[in-house]
Amino acid sequence: MAVIGELPIRDNPDLESFDIVSTYHKLLADDPELTMPVAAIEALIEALSQSSAKTVFETMDLIKTQSAKLRHAVRNPVALTHGTDLFQQYLVMTLKQPGPDGKETSSHENFEVVRQHLMRNGRLFAQRAKQAREQIASVAREYVRDGYTILTHGGSRVVGTLLGRAAESVMGDARRRFKVIHVVNDARRAESLKVVAALRARGVQVATISESAAAYSMGKVNMVLVGAEAVTANGGIISRMGTYQLALLANARKKDFFVAAEQHKFGKTFPLDQFDLGFDQDILDFHASKGEEGEEEKPATEPVEEPVDYTPPEFITSFLSDNGVLTPTDVAKMVIDLMY
Repeated sequence: MAVIGELPIRDNPDLESFDIVSTYHKLLADDPELTMPVAAIEALIEALSQSSAKTVFETMDLIKTQSAKLRHAVRNPVALTHGTDLFQQYLVMTLKQPGPDGKETSSHENFEVVRQHLMRNGRLFAQRAKQAREQIASVAREYVRDGYTILTHGGSRVVGTLLGRAAESVMGDARRRFKVIHVVNDARRAESLKVVAALRARGVQVATISESAAAYSMGKVNMVLVGAEAVTANGGIISRMGTYQLALLANARKKDFFVAAEQHKFGKTFPLDQFDLGFDQDILDFHASKGEEGEEEKPATEPVEEPVDYTPPEFITSFLSDNGVLTPTDVAKMVIDLMY
C-alpha cells in the first residue's frame, strides 16, 4: 500500500493569513528549475517563519499540520510528500542537536537559535537540489559513451543537465559524441521540444519519435535514460506516464535502463502496483452509454492532468544520483537510513 499519511488538519492562529498551497504553487511558478519536493520544503520553511512557535512540540505540530494541508490540496501528492517527510526528518535531527551552550534545544533560547537557522538556510535546499543535478552529470558522464544512442522522454531537468554536460568538454575530458532518440508525448510536446532544442544547440544529433515508435526504435538504442518524479522505498520510481512501458521494452530487448534522480526525491512511498499510488488518476473510464452521434461522451471524472506510472525496481539497471551510482537495493537501504 502506498504510504501517504493522513493527519487531521488544524489551524494555527499565527498562520491565518498564510496559505501554504498558494505559496507552494507560486514557488514552482517563479522558479522553473525547482522540483516539487524542494518547493514543498521551502513552503514549509515559509510557514515556520510566519509562526511564533517556541517549542519543539509546537514546531513539529505546525509542520505536520501544514504538510497535511499541502497533501490534501494536490491531486498527486507523492513527490511533495517525499519533500515534507524529508524536511520533518531533517527537523527532528536538527532539534536533537545541543545548542551552542550545550543545553537542549527545547530551552527557549536555544530553540530560537535553531528556528532562525532553519529559516535563514531555506534557500539552501533549492541550491543543493540544483547542485545535485551537476553532481549527477559528473557521476554519469562515464556512462555516456562515444557512439551511443540514448533513448529518453519527457522534460526531466536532471536528464537534460546530464546530457547537456556530456556534450561539453570538461577539464581535459573531451565531449562525448552521441545521439539521442527523444520520445515525444503530444500532450506535452512543447516541454519535449524545449529539451530537444537545448541538446541540438550543443551539437547533439536528436531524433524525435512518437510513443508508438518506441518499440520500433529500441533496436538502435544502447541505453534508456529517464528521470523520476519520486523514488519509492523499494527502489522503484514514479514518473511520467509512459516510463513503465519504456522500461518493459528495454528489459525485453536487454537494454540498460538508467534513472537519473536526486536524493531529495527518495521517500517512503511503496506501491504494490500501478493502481496503488495513493491517489486516483481516473485514466480508465469504462462505460457503455453513447452520446449524440459524432459526439464523445464526457467522462464522469476528469483524468489527472499529468498522469504518472510506477516502474518496479526489477526493471531498473542503476540510479545515477548525487550519492553516486546506486542499485535499486542500495536505494532501498538509503531510504531506510534517511527516513527511519
